[in-house]
Amino acid sequence: MDLKKTIRMLFITTLFLLLQGCARDATTAETTPRLWILDGVTYALSESDTYYTVIAWDGVLTSVALADDILGIPVTRIDDAVFKNDVDLVSITLPDRLETISEEAFHGCTALTEIIFPETLSVIEQLAFGRCSSLLTLTIPKNLTSIGNFAFAHCTGLTYVDLSITKATIGANAFDDCTSLSAIDFSQNVRFIGQNAFLGTPWYVALPDGYNYLGDYFLEYRGVIPSGTEITLDPDTSYIGYDAFRDQDNLTSIVIPDAVIRIYGYAFFGCDNLESVTFSAELVEIGLEAFRNCPKLQSADLAATKLNKLGSGAFSGCVALTTVTLSPFLDLISSFTFNGCEALSAIHFPKRLKGIADSAFENCLQLRDVTFEDDSLMLTISTKAFRNCASIDDIILPTRLTDIGIYAFSGCSGLTAIVLPATLKTIGHQSFYRCTSLLRIVIPASVTLIEEDAFVGCSQLTFYCQAVRQPMSWDELWNSENRPVTWNYKGAS
Repeated sequence: MDLKKTIRMLFITTLFLLLQGCARDATTAETTPRLWILDGVTYALSESDTYYTVIAWDGVLTSVALADDILGIPVTRIDDAVFKNDVDLVSITLPDRLETISEEAFHGCTALTEIIFPETLSVIEQLAFGRCSSLLTLTIPKNLTSIGNFAFAHCTGLTYVDLSITKATIGANAFDDCTSLSAIDFSQNVRFIGQNAFLGTPWYVALPDGYNYLGDYFLEYRGVIPSGTEITLDPDTSYIGYDAFRDQDNLTSIVIPDAVIRIYGYAFFGCDNLESVTFSAELVEIGLEAFRNCPKLQSADLAATKLNKLGSGAFSGCVALTTVTLSPFLDLISSFTFNGCEALSAIHFPKRLKGIADSAFENCLQLRDVTFEDDSLMLTISTKAFRNCASIDDIILPTRLTDIGIYAFSGCSGLTAIVLPATLKTIGHQSFYRCTSLLRIVIPASVTLIEEDAFVGCSQLTFYCQAVRQPMSWDELWNSENRPVTWNYKGAS
């Protein structure tokens, strides 16, 4: 047993004895113990007093059966790294009402040959069984909802995994480098497979060229799409997986089947000749960088979709993208979504949208018209959201907006006029840095904070502030270049 584990067990044993002493002094007839040690395993009672967690293991035995309950209270969780790197642990019996196996719980247990999961198990967290090189087979129970990132990575002895009755999401690199894994039975209800989930397995290497499906989940197109080939997905396809068509330079257009509800990350990343995409009406999600660096893609019409999640960088670097129509169901424009879309000329934000995240439209050099739906719910324009959008000339911000982030409009050198709403509270550091054409701005009385250098480099700007005098909460260098200011302004915005 290593030194860290020894110290941990000594601490827990001491705490256990102290708590037991406190219990003897209690006036109640019965006291549920906060800690319980049995067969070298320490269990801790939850704050809610409704379940126990396995929190420590002394490493003495090579085989252990975890308690199903302590005095009738179920054991439902194994804590982080409890059995980590115990190279002598050969077998373990899990509690019959176990729900969660936490991060690295059995990581590096190289002698562990078998694990039988109870039907109650819901979550296997990241790295939970990583490098358990003696595990041979796994059967994933029906009620499991999530297999974490790298959960079984580098289990080099693993030959077979049964996923046939579960709908669990499979995290990134979940079975990465399982170099003996040649057989996997999948459910017909696969919903999510993370990036590189089966990388380095014989099963993945053996996938045939062309279309590869797992039920209605399109995993990937293997090999190079022949030039001039029309790509047609099965009409019953519900999901398009990570990297499904990544770097397929011969892909020029695609119609997404109506049944598709999710396009996952990097699905069309780097498709150099992709010019047109027809999106499905049922689509609710476009994942991380799904269409990034598709330099010939000209439009993204999402108006007829049910899209409510648009992943970070989804269309970034699409330099030919000229028109975008957003879904009315969209809640947030994620970071870098349209970053570097140099040809994009106009964008209209639907009512439901509540925020524009960091750098979402940064470096959209031709973006001129930025408009918001009447009664927009927009609250936040975040860091660098429109940075270097040099063609925006005027903008009326939505009437519920409260925050403008740092550098939000910095480098918008063509901006001549902007109307700030009466709800605005914060203007961030260098929000309008080098807006050299901006002539006037009315600062509403609602603004409680203007950060340092918010308007630095605005060489023609005059301020009209509705406040009677400078609020104490404004940074003393908010107007660091001493541009003209009129206080107690009563005129129009």
